[in-house]
Amino acid sequence: MADPRRATGWMLAAPAVGCVVAFILLPVLAMALHSFWLRDPNGIVIQQFTLTSWREFLDDPFYLEVLGRTGRLAAITTLICALVGYPVAYTLILMPDRFRALMILLLFLPSWISFVVRTMSWLHVLGPGGLVNLLLRRMGVIEEPLPLLYNDFSIYVGMVHYTLTYMVLNIYIGLQSVDRNLVDAARTLGAKGWHAFLEVTLPLSLPGLMAGSLLVFILAAGTYITPLILGGTGNVYYSNLIYEAVIPQLDWPLGATLAVVFIVVLTAVIGLYARLAGVGTLFRKVSA
Repeated sequence: MADPRRATGWMLAAPAVGCVVAFILLPVLAMALHSFWLRDPNGIVIQQFTLTSWREFLDDPFYLEVLGRTGRLAAITTLICALVGYPVAYTLILMPDRFRALMILLLFLPSWISFVVRTMSWLHVLGPGGLVNLLLRRMGVIEEPLPLLYNDFSIYVGMVHYTLTYMVLNIYIGLQSVDRNLVDAARTLGAKGWHAFLEVTLPLSLPGLMAGSLLVFILAAGTYITPLILGGTGNVYYSNLIYEAVIPQLDWPLGATLAVVFIVVLTAVIGLYARLAGVGTLFRKVSA
């Protein structure tokens, strides 16, 4: 006889499982099938099995070079966000309760504005006639505008601006789980403030730091708008390649191939994270 509790569990999970299948698994499967179809010279996709798109991807080192460049962008962005975000999150933890809620609200305030608008605002900050160059020239530091726009520097600034909030929030949640009594006990036993932080606080907050790093890495690797607006024509990243293949070139099989490779790489990153930290570290609660 079937266990009624198990049947009830499957019934309750059925809507969520159905959504995952309908909106994630089936689209990915359809995209994978597209990667094996044929595209004729007129841009029409023919449902005929071929490995043309996969051969093009594997034979042209340009795609792997762009994939590596995208990974470097995501890794450096993650490192910068970790170094900048940890002190911010640690400061939030030490704040009195009446100020902490306000600071968390201000942390999320920029996300209320369109991401495209926030990214384009950097054009007026980093441009030749932008705020940074204007201030430096008025202070006499420079005579000619610095090339702060349409290069790697502007891309990293935009990426950190976009992802830093997620890093701070995850580190803050990780720091919430640190028992302050353990820190006090370490200091009672003779550990100085910095040594107590390194031996107690930092190790216990690593799950939050790693969860934030994973989230920032995925967001940075998959972003399209920031390199397009702040990077100029000479900076190509993997998401831009997918867009160029699908929209201007109408090469759906190649675009699907690039997307499938990207999904496999990100899945491998998540799998590595799961082995190091466990998927459970991604699901924590925040309280002000």
